[in-house]
Amino acid sequence: MDKNLENRLEIAKQVAKIAGDYALSKRDSNDFEVSQKSLNDFVTTADKETEALIFSELNKAFPQDGFYGEESKEVSGKGRWVVDPIDGTTNYFRNLPNWVVSIAYEREYNKPLIGVIYAPCLNEMYYAMKGFGSYKNGKKIHTSNIGDIKFSINVCVPPHRYKELYADYMNKFNIIGTNSSDLRSLGSCALELCYIASGYIDGYYELKLGYYDFAAGIIILEEAGGKYTIPHNNSVNKDDRIDLIATNGKLHSWFEKVIL
Repeated sequence: MDKNLENRLEIAKQVAKIAGDYALSKRDSNDFEVSQKSLNDFVTTADKETEALIFSELNKAFPQDGFYGEESKEVSGKGRWVVDPIDGTTNYFRNLPNWVVSIAYEREYNKPLIGVIYAPCLNEMYYAMKGFGSYKNGKKIHTSNIGDIKFSINVCVPPHRYKELYADYMNKFNIIGTNSSDLRSLGSCALELCYIASGYIDGYYELKLGYYDFAAGIIILEEAGGKYTIPHNNSVNKDDRIDLIATNGKLHSWFEKVIL
């Protein structure tokens, strides 16, 4: 076992818990302000403070590592941490429980080796390390065995920040919806990927994500037996917006046939 990675995983879990509890305390005391970055894209002072806390804690433990967070400038280093301090910001400030702290670590860009996702309101800690499986609160998790689309529950998130994409998106939404058992949208990409990894839901499709939204989630998904595709050769550089297909693996070819 890679002791350096194992150490980073344990520290990341500790930091996610500290950061999540801090963000929760700010929410419960209503001690934050909300501003709008662009259409339907919000940020709170709690997002920024939580990201600063995560950077401080990780930098103390691993000062040589790089850092890439949603709310701050990228810091170069040996490998990097990819962080979304509050994935599901709208849920956060509207007092819905589906928001998480998301932390990934990678030695090569866009190839996460560690993923940690903590949902404070739900008391759920998801994590994975390359080659060692995925876990929720210490118990191993795996994707569902559903291979027939008509029995599947899937996540489809309309492009609420990119209204010009609605028409084409809704054509695919209609195909997925009419063939599925049911659809969901929880408001947090990271948490939805964990739910596929856990076998609660089976497929996912969303447009125009940030890499920080799903970096931790895709390693948790893969280690649990799932698959993901970034369609149309989207790049994953900072500030790029990325489309994502993710499934339990058994439904992946069906989703790719509909979407690609």
